[in-house]
Amino acid sequence: MKKNEYIEAKCIDYTHDGQGIVKVDSFPIFVKNMLVNEVGKVKIIKVLKNYAVGRLIEIYEASPYRQVPLCPIFKQCGGCHLQHLSLAGQQNFKTKRVKDTLERIGHCHVGVQPCLMMEEPWYYRNKVQVPIGTQGNTIVTGFYKQHSNDIVPMDKCYIQNEASNQLINRVRILLQEVQETPYDKVTHQGNIRHILVKYAFTTQQLMLVFITYQKKIKKIDYLISTLKKEFPHLTTVIQNINSRHDNVILGDEVKVIDGPGYIEDQLLGNTYRISVKSFYQVNPIQVEHLYQKAIDFAELKPTDEVIDAYCGIGTISLSMAQYVQKVYGVEIVEQAIIDAKENAIRNDISNVEFTCQDAGEFMVEFAKKNKHIDVVMVDPPRKGCSQVFLDQLITLAPDKVVYISCDVATQARDIAYLQEHGYIVDICQPVDMFPQSHHIENIVRLYKQ
Repeated sequence: MKKNEYIEAKCIDYTHDGQGIVKVDSFPIFVKNMLVNEVGKVKIIKVLKNYAVGRLIEIYEASPYRQVPLCPIFKQCGGCHLQHLSLAGQQNFKTKRVKDTLERIGHCHVGVQPCLMMEEPWYYRNKVQVPIGTQGNTIVTGFYKQHSNDIVPMDKCYIQNEASNQLINRVRILLQEVQETPYDKVTHQGNIRHILVKYAFTTQQLMLVFITYQKKIKKIDYLISTLKKEFPHLTTVIQNINSRHDNVILGDEVKVIDGPGYIEDQLLGNTYRISVKSFYQVNPIQVEHLYQKAIDFAELKPTDEVIDAYCGIGTISLSMAQYVQKVYGVEIVEQAIIDAKENAIRNDISNVEFTCQDAGEFMVEFAKKNKHIDVVMVDPPRKGCSQVFLDQLITLAPDKVVYISCDVATQARDIAYLQEHGYIVDICQPVDMFPQSHHIENIVRLYKQ
């Protein structure tokens, strides 16, 4: 097989990120935007030792799951991966991906429920952070082209909420008007690096964050007064200063320019304060299904004592509180714990205790108390649970563990370890928190043998 060679091939499977897989004499070729069972003309664009990469040139036999992408820049933008695949096709892909990953990495053969899909899978995100740059003399906002630092200009993102789309467009125009300059990664000149917007679906409150390289923003008072007149739901404006020369988006310094520095949203009957660095699930519609499923799987009792590890601003902790005697929430991000404590007060919930600490260290100290814990709820970052955390979880020996994950591969790795130490997975429910992308949230329940 050679570069620039053309082949006719049939797609037989998907990679973890939704690329089609075709094989020639058992040699795999990864083809972006090709769907299972499709036959087409493929151009080989890269040949490596163990696989090749192809480009789909022409489709001879299309999949019944193929659809026309809603977004006109879908192929250029790196934000979405599966707009060409129908909702039913995405459900099949995500359900199979969870099943295959649990079996391959976790050696876990639990029955996987069909992925819980979103009825209207558009305009669902409550948070957007867009890079800002220039093309010629014009300021542009958008998302990076896949595997590059080139911004694909965008006026409308079909998975972001409409309020955020409109606000970002207006900010871009105003920055051009006041002659504020985007930051240049190469020369380290200019100022505005990203625009971040958070939107509360239930209260309609908007937060605008200017992520800057410099300390000051040109004509910031004019910018704010103009935006607040045009966007009455814009309740707070913040500057985040990031003078680093790397790809980290948020800096350490946060300046509240206008408003309280947070917005409020409601979830499963409780009200939550959301600040710049607070983790809050990006799909507020699906997250209620996700958390309710996790709580249902925990089968909580009024006498239960529960640990909520990696608790963030306390959304799961406070949602569980009404069902149990005590909840212990632990999170390493200080601002998130400040918000969590405030959220408990705001919702008049007194049986939750929040601690700012590494989850593994917290479990070590908790295990020393020889106190029985009935359920541990775990929702870690993408890298999964630390070894220290897992070891102390085994020491605590809760009756049930409910593990929510945004990366089924690290979840499967942790499941394999827990299975070696007496736990069995009996329920698995994927939830599509990220329609149009290959990302997936997954819930499993483990119980002690």
